[in-house]
Amino acid sequence: MSSVIISRSPHLSFSATSRASAGVNSRSSSDLIPELASGALQWYRTHAMLVFAVTLIAAFSVETARQMWKRRNVDLTSTTTSVVSAGSFLLVKTAFGKLVMLSLSLWIYENHRMTTLNVANPLVWLGVFLLRDAIYYWEHRAEHSVRLLWASHMVHHSPTTIGFTTAIRVPWMEALYKPWLGLWVPLIGFHPLAFVTLDVLAATIGQLQHTTACRKRTILDAVFVTPSAHRVHHGSNPQYIDRNFGAVLIVWDRLFGTYTPETVTPVYGIGTKSAITSPSEALVGGYPKLFAAARQVVGETGSLRTGASYLVAPPA
Repeated sequence: MSSVIISRSPHLSFSATSRASAGVNSRSSSDLIPELASGALQWYRTHAMLVFAVTLIAAFSVETARQMWKRRNVDLTSTTTSVVSAGSFLLVKTAFGKLVMLSLSLWIYENHRMTTLNVANPLVWLGVFLLRDAIYYWEHRAEHSVRLLWASHMVHHSPTTIGFTTAIRVPWMEALYKPWLGLWVPLIGFHPLAFVTLDVLAATIGQLQHTTACRKRTILDAVFVTPSAHRVHHGSNPQYIDRNFGAVLIVWDRLFGTYTPETVTPVYGIGTKSAITSPSEALVGGYPKLFAAARQVVGETGSLRTGASYLVAPPA
């Protein structure tokens, strides 16, 4: 009956068709952004490691070409130290992080997760990313505040220049303690394998932060950890020490009072007393000196508790 009525009234037929078409178009428009976001997310999950590898190779190539163009000598010892540090980190991360901690994370996810977060929902990824970035801020701040952690993290701060080789000078010790701080991920119901993608994304962004190529501050500095903001973090200038701890977002530093803009050229490195100038020194970090000092404290005080307090006190 309705088809007969519509056929007898051209105007009604047009209106009904228009409304139906508008409804379809409206639904398509409202679904377009989530579908595109979900598609992009799926593509990145599949190609994250490829994106990281291409970014790493491109960054090194551009940095080397820039140094050659400006006729700067490449410090082979420093580069070798960074490569050895990166290699040892990847070795330990593969052996311990993937075989032990990933298995533990999957076990927690399968048996003890509080809920199940939908990894197909881009908003879930955004929420987990923000939580990860906030937690990283406090992890990173602790690495600068606790001697036992600084003895490892100082390896990353040891180069007297900043560049993409600085970014890969990551101590292998971090691959032992940082995975424990990520067990909240399977507990809240986010799949551990999906979380690896976020780690790769953060590593890719972090790689690009270690450069002097981008000299000017921009509007991005209000929200993100730009090269300028991260240069401050690596500076040993008095006004730059223990500032700008953020990984991707600088908002945590602004919120908790640790943000400092780049106003003078940073002086890089950790000083001559703690300098790390060879691959062998990078492999042990500051632990030999730290444990020797702790033993001395115990010997002088006769108290193991005082020695333990020394290990977790802020670096001098």
